[in-house]
Amino acid sequence: MKLTFLGTGTSTGIPAIGCDCEVCLSSDARNQRRRASVYVEAGDTQVLIDTPPDFREQALIYKVRHIDAVLFTHSHADHIFGFDDIRRFNSIQDAVIPAYASTSVVADLRRVFDYIGVDPVPGVYRPRIEYREFNGTPLAVGQLDVQPLLVEHGQKETHGFLLHSDGRTLGYFPDCHRMSDAVVDALRGVDVMILDGLRHRPHATHMTVAESVALLKRIQAKRSYITHVGHDLDHGPTEADLPDGVFLAYDGLILDW
Repeated sequence: MKLTFLGTGTSTGIPAIGCDCEVCLSSDARNQRRRASVYVEAGDTQVLIDTPPDFREQALIYKVRHIDAVLFTHSHADHIFGFDDIRRFNSIQDAVIPAYASTSVVADLRRVFDYIGVDPVPGVYRPRIEYREFNGTPLAVGQLDVQPLLVEHGQKETHGFLLHSDGRTLGYFPDCHRMSDAVVDALRGVDVMILDGLRHRPHATHMTVAESVALLKRIQAKRSYITHVGHDLDHGPTEADLPDGVFLAYDGLILDW
């Protein structure tokens, strides 16, 4: 399994518009954070999780050339507003691309992107998407087995994903404020765990770094990474304070196991 962090930032992106804080002006490339998304490869299967507003730029920078499916965690703007750029992959692959999401998220995608369909329309360049709804049921996506797991994140229904392929496991939960004991049990001992950790100060819909670290200790993954990071956190000093086995993700980081 191989994972590329296409984006590790919060909804504003880093640097934030009009901000002159030390992190936004930092020369450390790890402090430049596009909106959260990952690209997962397992054998000959390539899956994108979320389509943030930065998706076109991310695909160009990190050379994303093929997408077999899109998985959506939830329908906040910073996770769906790049969806239109999937149309380029329809053209490259000459194929309809499936998008997996919960029933409520599919309804939001249909409302926001009401022009998206399956069949080509002469003279119209639009994404060709087959929506596939899940409600906590396991999915088979090529060489990936995917278990959507529900977490608390504000008022929008939000899922993270537990992915399996050829004995390798990955947990991806970029937006999370609280996680049930049942979900923790399902994730315990995964190879790689990626979890929300916005900042040090409490937030109404995201975990703090301390909350994230405490939850990661319960999950006991072999390696853990904090993502969906705001401009309160300077990469170097923040990662230096993290416990062994826990790291701060950054855009372009590749994990291969």
